[in-house]
Amino acid sequence: MSHIYAGVDLGGTSFIAVVANRKGKVLGSSGGPTTPKAKAEETIEQIADHIREAAKEASVKMSKIRAIGIGAAGAVDPERGVVVRAPNLGWSNVPLARNLRKRLGPDVVLGNDVQVAIIGEHSYGAAKGTRRAVGIWIGTGIGGGLIVDGRIDRGFRGAAGEIGHMVVKEDGPECSCGRRGCVEALASRSAMERDVRAARNSAVLTIMKERGKDRMTSSVIERALEADDRVMKDVLARAQHYLGLLTANVVNMFDPEMIVIGGGVAQRLKEKFVTPIAEVARSRFLRPDPKHSIRIEHATLGDYSGALGACALAEMNS
Repeated sequence: MSHIYAGVDLGGTSFIAVVANRKGKVLGSSGGPTTPKAKAEETIEQIADHIREAAKEASVKMSKIRAIGIGAAGAVDPERGVVVRAPNLGWSNVPLARNLRKRLGPDVVLGNDVQVAIIGEHSYGAAKGTRRAVGIWIGTGIGGGLIVDGRIDRGFRGAAGEIGHMVVKEDGPECSCGRRGCVEALASRSAMERDVRAARNSAVLTIMKERGKDRMTSSVIERALEADDRVMKDVLARAQHYLGLLTANVVNMFDPEMIVIGGGVAQRLKEKFVTPIAEVARSRFLRPDPKHSIRIEHATLGDYSGALGACALAEMNS
């Protein structure tokens, strides 16, 4: 019996598809940006094309892929395979699993993108072996995932982990969800870019222009920090502060063994990004942790956290 799986990490601005074996070895991959304001059908066709391309690179026929997993940004209904609401994609009640199955053949299992990413890190990466862990992913938005007793906990309605919409500043900026003061509106990469652009006198915009970038990617952030850009440093420090508050709230509520911090910025900056977050968080733990028994670390699977997690999700459900 074939133990080859396909996995897709579908974010707000880009996605990646992989074909991997049950040990998490990537055999082929393909990805690219999502098309802004595209119809859901167009994006689903893009995803299908990239799964086929990943299978081709892996020299695997689609008929040999046992199942496909997909982690999608936003609120999902895993039972129906429906993306209920994905503000950063502009999606509402999109039957993603059914539409992909029609195009490709194998069964399709759907999960929230960050829930799926923490499955990846728990199966193959930083959180491997933990019984109780939380993932916090910072990208276009901010999402979370919970591991309880060694398995993903989706909550009563499948919506557990939407920690990006925990309010940490009631009079804060408006969030994509329509509310004010969510940590996503204060500390996501999108929020950081908004604040940098508002400052106007940052080197970031020059770096973006030089590199032909229309958005502030993690590589642009790194380059601005290397150039000692004061605006970028201040904006990043403010975001890290709010992420530290979020992390402390999660620890005080959930008491996990580990917090895994992922997403493009964490992947690029690693300890430089995570250490200040951990310092703020630890200063606000209700129960002190002087020996740092609760680990706060960056994800280790890089670009593949979500896609490999989607493969692991497919294996769990096949």
